[in-house]
Amino acid sequence: MRNSLFARLWREYVSRYAKEIALLVPVLILVAATGVSYAGILKYGTDAIDASDWGGVTFWVGIAVALAAARAFSMWAQSVLSQDISLKVLRDLQGAMFGKLLTADFARFSREEPGKLVSRFTNDINVVSEALVRGGQTAVRDVLTLVGAIGIMLWFDWMLTLVVIAVFALAGGPLQAIAAAARKRTTAAQQQISTLSAVLFESFGAARFIKTYGLESHETERARLAFDERRKLQFKLARNRAITVPLLEIIGGIAFGGILLIAGWRIINDQMTIGDLTGIATAFATMTPSARAIGQFNTLMNEARAALERIFGLLDETVEIIDKPGAKPLEVSQGRVTFENVSFSYGEGAALEHVSFTAEPGQTIALVGSSGAGKSTIFNLLPRLYDVTGGSVKIDGQDVREATLASVRGAISLVAQEAALFNDTIRANIALGRPGASEVDIVEAARTAAAHDFITALPNGYNTIVGERGANLSGGERQRIALARAVLRNAPILLLDEATSALDAESEARVQDALKMLSQGRTVLVIAHRLSTVREADRILVLDHGRVVETGAHEDLVSHDGVYARLSRLQFSNPGA
Repeated sequence: MRNSLFARLWREYVSRYAKEIALLVPVLILVAATGVSYAGILKYGTDAIDASDWGGVTFWVGIAVALAAARAFSMWAQSVLSQDISLKVLRDLQGAMFGKLLTADFARFSREEPGKLVSRFTNDINVVSEALVRGGQTAVRDVLTLVGAIGIMLWFDWMLTLVVIAVFALAGGPLQAIAAAARKRTTAAQQQISTLSAVLFESFGAARFIKTYGLESHETERARLAFDERRKLQFKLARNRAITVPLLEIIGGIAFGGILLIAGWRIINDQMTIGDLTGIATAFATMTPSARAIGQFNTLMNEARAALERIFGLLDETVEIIDKPGAKPLEVSQGRVTFENVSFSYGEGAALEHVSFTAEPGQTIALVGSSGAGKSTIFNLLPRLYDVTGGSVKIDGQDVREATLASVRGAISLVAQEAALFNDTIRANIALGRPGASEVDIVEAARTAAAHDFITALPNGYNTIVGERGANLSGGERQRIALARAVLRNAPILLLDEATSALDAESEARVQDALKMLSQGRTVLVIAHRLSTVREADRILVLDHGRVVETGAHEDLVSHDGVYARLSRLQFSNPGA
């Protein structure tokens, strides 16, 4: 499983940077070769000193300086090139994950909080980043350093080298056990940081509520518990990693002691020179960090595997709302919307049951009812955010499931209670309605939405940055920009989801005027809890527990002592309704 994950990472993301890797590999070889070469310099330099050969001494000094310069350059190039490859791969992974989420089924976003999703782009990616950088270096540089050092030691004295290899082989079993434990703890740590991210998102997003209700202490304690759980898991990981280095240090100490003991006996008996001992000791010192890195490498790879499982798990999720084979673009001539015996369930009970109605071009159909009656579900089914479980939804007689998603959604404009604005200019936010629209079209759309005057009164006009989620603008201003975007989109079907419910009376009046302009000649579906906003609708559908229980104009429905009449009496008997 682990190998298949890393093989996939290589095949789909790393191998596309073969040219950069081709530059990195010889650099890593140079780092390894220059590091190992110090052992030979010290051996032969020491032999020259022992032989009082000043010329030999100066020669090896010159070689040492040249090697140091070559090693310094190669280490710089190694750092730059490995980081460049790693960051490109991470960028591609993040792009693939983001693209997957944006094309995923709408239902997917109700299964996982935004904070947990964000953690995949940060924490999981950071773990993979470390594995890419250190993994490439270890696989080439450290392995070559280890092999080169052992080769030199064998050349100098094979007996001492076999002692060193035998001692280090003892560490294999314990290192495997440490890596297995790290894999389990990394999975738990990555899951917990997703939970922590969700807690932070909730608290920061509800700052107004928290302060008003005096819940600072409650939220602080909730976050403290999450932070502490994170600390415990991270400490277990750190403790697990910390075992590797001392274990290798002990093994290295035993090996070094063995070298001194055996070398001392052999030098005393004239079986090797001081230069041989110096060279072997230097080679041993050179290989020890590489052996340590290789020992930690397995632990690191197991941590990265846990992150890759989550990343590829996201990328491999099945998308159900897709174009059917042979799907054709929707041919919209009028924009007639028909629900034929539609039923739908989110999984627990029916959200809609046998709903049928037709919205004719130029008509405004209002959907009213208590929370959970099925109003939003109707809005979700029309642009195929979900697919019906029974019946059909049609636009101009064409089942939306048989048409391409792009054409279905291109026929629809949505204006919701919370205007979806991005932290960009007003111009850019309006232009999202029709990418590539001209300046004249953008301004005309703003005029139609009664937004042009307030926009031009701003210091930077259409270049004003709206702030995160439109924070720099008032509620009415945000809605009029959203309406301008809908005007620019010029879709035949308009969905208004509580578009004015959060506005004050003055802002609502302006937005309502803009809505009347926007609705002309379009098929309009309106969700509204405030019945005062739907009195002028051509037809009102009253929903209750997923069924259409009443239909008609406002006056007709009021004259019948039904659900709508009761809702109307409740609201209009309250002056603040």
